Amino acid sequence: MVGNDENRIKVAVTMDKKTISFLLSLYLIVFLTLMAAGFFFVFVINWEDWFFGIKLDGWPAGIFLFSKAIVSVFLIFLLLKNEGWRILWSIMAISFLAFVFILPVFSSQRAMRSEFGWTIFWAELIVLIIVPVILLLVYLIIDRSTRSNEGT
Repeated sequence: MVGNDENRIKVAVTMDKKTISFLLSLYLIVFLTLMAAGFFFVFVINWEDWFFGIKLDGWPAGIFLFSKAIVSVFLIFLLLKNEGWRILWSIMAISFLAFVFILPVFSSQRAMRSEFGWTIFWAELIVLIIVPVILLLVYLIIDRSTRSNEGT
């Protein structure tokens, strides 16, 4: 009967791993969809964007906005299409979100700074970077414990 209990624990951990992977990808898909729509709307309405503190207008801004929208859509496609590589695509999506929302840190514009002089937007940082990183860390911890239990 002891072996049966061990199998139940392995199944429960596997289900948790799959559930966390699914939640992480779903979380990222929702925000990547919103971002892709936002980038596309700005692309259609007004071609202005910031790149490392440099204001882009016209064609450079349009190309940059459109490329961010395309990368968002491509990451959504990868997260939906390939379940086996979902964690890798999640890491790539988190890196993309970090790239997009850490860019204001390098801005020299006073309009983009808070009253404390910070240029990072804390709500976006928490929602788009810290929460997915925490889910990813939980997945990796469960994955590591699963592998160590299988080795013994």
